[in-house]
Amino acid sequence: MANRGSSRDAGDPAELRPLHGGRHGIDPQLLAHNQRERLIAAVVVTVAEHGYNETTIAQITDAASVSRRTFYEHFEGREECFLAAYEALDDYIADLMSEAASAEQHWPDQVGAGFAALIHFLAERPNFARLYLLESVVVGEKLVAARAKTSERFIVLLAPGRTYGELDHEPAEGIEEALIGGVLTLLARRILAGEAEQLERFIPAVIDFSLSPYIGLEAAREVAARHA
Repeated sequence: MANRGSSRDAGDPAELRPLHGGRHGIDPQLLAHNQRERLIAAVVVTVAEHGYNETTIAQITDAASVSRRTFYEHFEGREECFLAAYEALDDYIADLMSEAASAEQHWPDQVGAGFAALIHFLAERPNFARLYLLESVVVGEKLVAARAKTSERFIVLLAPGRTYGELDHEPAEGIEEALIGGVLTLLARRILAGEAEQLERFIPAVIDFSLSPYIGLEAAREVAARHA
């Protein structure tokens, strides 16, 4: 099956050096941490290549160069390993977007900078983009709460728009959820179409769509032009 991801992503098998057994003088706690991180990196690679439903624990352990026994010392199963990868990625993206937004003084530019940072990151790392926006949807119940946390963070980013400036209308109830759903669907469809590395060309559309209900289309386009 053709590789669905990109060798540029962190977690590429070429970057995973084998962990040798026997007497190696490495602190057991440090070794265990390293093995867990290797498994998390490996699940990103294998899921990008095969899809979550077709990924096996054997494929993950092979990519991580660890034993099946080692896998079960860290995770109950494939779903828990995937969840660990998703949560680590989500935490990183949260910090990335927060840093980008905090560099801006005004709320519309905070939104523009946050979304631009997200999309730049995903475009440069197609394996991560696929795990984050596509494969996480097909995983079981353990991912429901994690994905809800992701959505809530995006909603919090947009919510100040309700009190920003002087609106000539009251934004509809649930507009933030609807906008975030639209943004994530747009990006996911482009990744599914094999266009992950071209996501940056949709930055203006994402910013226009996200801000226009609060500040109008013309002002939203000005923000998009500054961050595209």
